[in-house]
Amino acid sequence: MAATFSWVEYNATAGDTGVPTNLNLGSTNARDLAPTTYPITAGTYSYSKWVVGNWSGSFTRVENLKFWCSASGTGYVTDEILNFSGTTSSYDGTDTYSTPTTNADSQADNALVFSEPGSANIGIGGSLTGSLEAAGESDFIVIQASIDSGASPGATQTKTFTLQYDEV
Repeated sequence: MAATFSWVEYNATAGDTGVPTNLNLGSTNARDLAPTTYPITAGTYSYSKWVVGNWSGSFTRVENLKFWCSASGTGYVTDEILNFSGTTSSYDGTDTYSTPTTNADSQADNALVFSEPGSANIGIGGSLTGSLEAAGESDFIVIQASIDSGASPGATQTKTFTLQYDEV
C-alpha cells in the first residue's frame, strides 16, 4: 500500500492546523486566503506560511524530501522575493512551531529555488537524512514573500510548490 500525502498548515497557534487548498501568501495569517483580499503592501513582507508534509497510510519508509517552486509561469515580478527554510547544506530546519510573522522570519532565510535540488533540502526530525517509517510529518517548511518598495501594484505570478519524496 502507498503512503497518502497532504499538506498541513499551522496558523495562529500550534494547535490551529488544517489541510489547505492553496498556499497563497498575503497580509493575514490564514489558510486558503485570497491574495486580492489580503494583498502584500510594497515595502513589506507577507505573513510567513508554516506548512509540513504529512504522510499517512501504510508504507515502509518516506525520505529524501526536496522542495522547490515549479511551473512558475514567468517567475518573479520586479522586486518580488520568496524565501524559505530549506537548504542542502548547514541545515537549520525546524520541527518547532513559531507564530507566523510579517517581519522577516528568521526561519525563511534562504532564496526559494526554482528547480529540483540535487539532494534533500527539507528534513524529517531535524535532519536532511531523516525518514518516516510510520505516519508522520516533515520538518516545517516556512515560506515568506518580500515585496520591495519598487514593486508595481497588482498580482504576482502564480507559482506551484513541489515537495518530492522517495517512498521505499
